[in-house]
Amino acid sequence: MAPPFWLGDALQAVLAWLLPSSAVVVAALGQFVLAAVLCLVAFGVWLRLWRGRVRRRRAGRHTG
Repeated sequence: MAPPFWLGDALQAVLAWLLPSSAVVVAALGQFVLAAVLCLVAFGVWLRLWRGRVRRRRAGRHTG
């Protein structure tokens, strides 16, 4: 028994709906990962600057 012709149309419609949505999910995850990496880089730069400031403050105390 052959499946009804509308089953193929429904399957194509479902696949057409799922594929762009999965691309949107992948794009959203990519944006999230990019934001997380940029936050880590910014935190690393801030930490390095803060530690340098603390070091300079300690060096100023010892010499003065």
